[in-house]
Amino acid sequence: MREQTTTEPFVVRRTGLGTTTSILYLGGLLVALELLLTLACVVVAQVRDVPMRGPLESVWLSWGGTPLIFAIGLPILIAVGAITTTESRRESDSDDVLLCVDDDRVYLGGDQPQSLPWEQVHGLCRVERREVDAEGEESWEQQLIVLTHPETELAANSRAWGPSRDWPGSSEVLGRPLEFESLVEAVRRRAPQVPVTDRGRVLD
Repeated sequence: MREQTTTEPFVVRRTGLGTTTSILYLGGLLVALELLLTLACVVVAQVRDVPMRGPLESVWLSWGGTPLIFAIGLPILIAVGAITTTESRRESDSDDVLLCVDDDRVYLGGDQPQSLPWEQVHGLCRVERREVDAEGEESWEQQLIVLTHPETELAANSRAWGPSRDWPGSSEVLGRPLEFESLVEAVRRRAPQVPVTDRGRVLD
């Protein structure tokens, strides 16, 4: 049985505009800008000594009233988002966790979170998978795979090696991708028996 330690977990979270909190802050900033724009219209009308209705209508009722609909709907969406986020935080603090490595397990976040104890993990590896978009443009996307089979039993198709996710942070707007060396060190400190490898490009 592995000796218990008190090592702090290694956690990679969503950053930048990828977090719910950041989106709420951005929405709040837009509402503030809307208020400043309205105030500016009022000030301009007073300076020119014209009815305020004209400048306000030219701003908020243009394009069929789309700006006004957006201005009214955005605060409501922010309020609902803030309430939902607050409630979800009370239930769980793992919404923005992309990867967690601790003394007992490795946790993969995302739409389908998954936790695997070290006893079931035979390794972690970084791979690059070929992706082709709708326009036929080719790119290579980095992914992290938790190997659930011994090296000698790995299938030819890497998608059968174990659960995989986009390389943490690589798909987040303004996010900072996880450095490979940081992952190697994190696993070495918590589960030295588990190898971490970079296998480069794989063709599945």
